[in-house]
Amino acid sequence: MTKKLPPEDQKLWDEIVKNVRPLKRDRVVSEVPKTTKIPNKPFLPLPGIKRTQKVEVLHANDLRNVRPDGQLDLHGFTQSSGELALREFLKNALYKDWRWVRIITGKGSPGNPSILREQTPKWLQSMPEYVTGYAYAKPDDGGSGAFYVKIRRKVRI
Repeated sequence: MTKKLPPEDQKLWDEIVKNVRPLKRDRVVSEVPKTTKIPNKPFLPLPGIKRTQKVEVLHANDLRNVRPDGQLDLHGFTQSSGELALREFLKNALYKDWRWVRIITGKGSPGNPSILREQTPKWLQSMPEYVTGYAYAKPDDGGSGAFYVKIRRKVRI
């Protein structure tokens, strides 16, 4: 439903648009970024690490002296790109000999929880080759919107 302008406003509008010409190309073309697909093939485990090993859910007593060596902020990631970024980050943390890292997922909003926050524990459970345990971060470090992750030690051969 369109409202009619008062006569003085209509006159002003007509004066403004009288010299307006249509663009030669009135079609807007936007580039859509390609999405990254998660490969269906399983990742190869590190030597000496069994895929059946469990990833522990850690408790507050395990977190007394935690000082993360690095962090990954997943804000703005999609579910598929978030999992890939997490896997790469944890692999790099393992090879850098980091002991603890912090993964920031965000808490979401009331009635709309963060998908990444819900998925991160599942992803961590599926990565025993990089992770030995995880827990929600301390309130000062993000609370339920972040995780501490304990990185597995490199296998010395």
